Amino acid sequence: MARYPAYKVVYNKLKEDIDNDVYPVGTFLPPEGELEKIFHVSRTTVRHAIDLLVREGIIRVKQGHGTEVVNIKSPGFSKIYQKFHNVVSLTGEFSNQGYTYSKGTWIDRVIAPPKAAKSLGVNEKTEVFRIQRVLCNGDRPFCIMTNYLRTDFFPDLDAYTDKFFDLYLFLQKHYNVSFTTGIERLTAIKADFIDAQLLEIAPGTPLFYTEREAMCQLGPLEYLECKILSEVYSFVVAMEGTPQWYYDPDYQNAIQQCQ
Repeated sequence: MARYPAYKVVYNKLKEDIDNDVYPVGTFLPPEGELEKIFHVSRTTVRHAIDLLVREGIIRVKQGHGTEVVNIKSPGFSKIYQKFHNVVSLTGEFSNQGYTYSKGTWIDRVIAPPKAAKSLGVNEKTEVFRIQRVLCNGDRPFCIMTNYLRTDFFPDLDAYTDKFFDLYLFLQKHYNVSFTTGIERLTAIKADFIDAQLLEIAPGTPLFYTEREAMCQLGPLEYLECKILSEVYSFVVAMEGTPQWYYDPDYQNAIQQCQ
């Protein structure tokens, strides 16, 4: 069985210590140099673990002071409560239920862009695979999809251009690597000129923009950027029951302060 990458071990241990009040809210984590010695890892590994904790809102970096443990349930971090209520599924649906297919797939090797490098846990000068696709529903293009994957996990991936549609299914069958967890961020943007040409729309047309960071048993699985035509595709969130955080005293206190 594959071992967790070093940064994930550091991340898990620090998160566990924070949850158990080894590092209470308002205190600071040990300096990077000390964490290197504690975990016997490199500075890069420590920084990757710290970055994951920052992204989850568990800690924050204060210039000149260090890395502070924060109370994500306090009014200053109340956005944590804007999560959907007990999501049981998140799916997409088309306004036109036509056949969905890839208009074309191109796989090449590129130097990792900054966001992809950070997500994949590699140096920005590292070569990674880039998969570019345009997806269609019926006869209409609706999605520009760009995936970035590590070359050391999937060494011959560029030999499979136009050989698959479902990336995760392909990786599971050919490399015995499976998706485990992921985070996806959804925002709205306007189509630029290149988007407009690929999706056959006017520049400025509203699009969904998603970024996904996915993990597998080896570590980072992929970094994905997706631009989706909102008039063709919509996201549907199914929810069930009252969320547990609703009864949290910190949340109730935050609500009282807002009234």
